[in-house]
Amino acid sequence: MIKDIEFSGDLKKKFDDQGYLISKEFLDKKVITNLAYKFKNLFCGKFETGIEPDEWNWRQGRDSEDITRQICNAWKSDNDIKRLVCHELLGKACAKLMNWSGARLLQDNILWKPPGGKTLAYHQDAAYDDWIVPQTMVTCWMPLDDVSKEKGTLEFVKGSHRWGLKPPTGQFHSPDDYKKELKDLSKKEKKKIEIQYVEVPAGGVSFHHGLTWHGSGINTSLNHRRAVVAHCIPSNSKFHPSNVGGTARIYKRYKKLNSNELDESFFPILWTKEGIRTNV
Repeated sequence: MIKDIEFSGDLKKKFDDQGYLISKEFLDKKVITNLAYKFKNLFCGKFETGIEPDEWNWRQGRDSEDITRQICNAWKSDNDIKRLVCHELLGKACAKLMNWSGARLLQDNILWKPPGGKTLAYHQDAAYDDWIVPQTMVTCWMPLDDVSKEKGTLEFVKGSHRWGLKPPTGQFHSPDDYKKELKDLSKKEKKKIEIQYVEVPAGGVSFHHGLTWHGSGINTSLNHRRAVVAHCIPSNSKFHPSNVGGTARIYKRYKKLNSNELDESFFPILWTKEGIRTNV
């Protein structure tokens, strides 16, 4: 299902220097075909497990066709998505890149950018998990279609994971200028912007640090751009004892009474050096 990537010294250094790593091979072709088929059912509200995802920002027949579609935590709704985003090798890759002793899934994203699909604003993923301690993250982005700049692929700012954490502001979905926050930061702090577009075939992958600035433009092609995303955190992460704003309003519903421990039923452990893993 997933290629076991051995992160040599050179690959690891590349990730540390750039804040991201891109590979043309990661997913098996049979997996790609099967998952791509599942997207339509998910966005129509047909959930294999009978469980609704935590976030569901586009619905068939309700929303405009040119909006980039997103579902968060589809792994709870579909077993094939679960097998992918909870895969042991995915967790191992994330932990190795970040020098963690283990990794667990914080959430997944199912992203579908149709022809004409609009932008997603530049941001840092870790800026949205301030309800987790430590506030850190690594993201694994897996396209199910060939992706290019023309299709509104993911784009990174090289080295921006060293710029520090900036709280999110502005509109995330379909802003008129999806680079506005990035340009404002660059002007204010005199940061150099060097953009890398993720251009890989279906089944490729990109990993990026939670502090790496990234976003995506309009899909100007006539083809769809679908991707499955896994956001991972250290296996020993806990709930922040007090933060309740932002996405915490959604995900702190899974907090146990009088405990900051993350429940593995909702935040499964994917891999640890000791071989500990949640049976999902």
